[in-house]
Amino acid sequence: MQKQKLRFYDIKAKKVFETDSYEVVEKSTARGPMLFAVASSPFTGVKVYRLLGRKK
Repeated sequence: MQKQKLRFYDIKAKKVFETDSYEVVEKSTARGPMLFAVASSPFTGVKVYRLLGRKK
């Protein structure tokens, strides 16, 4: 099963990129556990996070 392509925003490069090579991680926040997609930016190489939503 192929992952869905997601759009990420690299703050350092101020550019948007779309990729399907990301990892879904769970982080504990004040509002409860949340799911984030983490990808490496092709422009700067930094890790970029995108909020996916609450863990169900």
